[in-house]
Amino acid sequence: MLQISKKVTFFRRNYFFIMGGIWLLFGITMLIVKTYDVMAYGYTIIGLVYAVVGYFKKDLALEFIRWDDEKIEISEWQQSTRSYSWERIDGIKVSATNLTIKSGPAGGTMVELKGYTKADIEKLKTELTPEQNLATA
Repeated sequence: MLQISKKVTFFRRNYFFIMGGIWLLFGITMLIVKTYDVMAYGYTIIGLVYAVVGYFKKDLALEFIRWDDEKIEISEWQQSTRSYSWERIDGIKVSATNLTIKSGPAGGTMVELKGYTKADIEKLKTELTPEQNLATA
């Protein structure tokens, strides 16, 4: 399966851990200062929940577009992988900034290509357009 990937920045990759750490820091600080406010416990719990969510969503930080003879799969930041079979795709347009997939009367998607290299975008243009033309022929 051919694939292009986008390099995910440190803050995007660790968003939930960073936010959880901030909430946890506020909560623990309030407990140390002995405010004993309900908010201190709430902040601590929110921080722990963020960390748990970050642990279970660590694979969703990947951003890629991959394809083969049967389908194309798209994964964007913090979203599950979407898959389109070539039979369901009505059209594909690859520009310098976007990949647009039309599937059905109101289906499909548009993916921003910001962050992908020019070589990756050229690979999309050369590989995907012939694949789509063969599937709809």
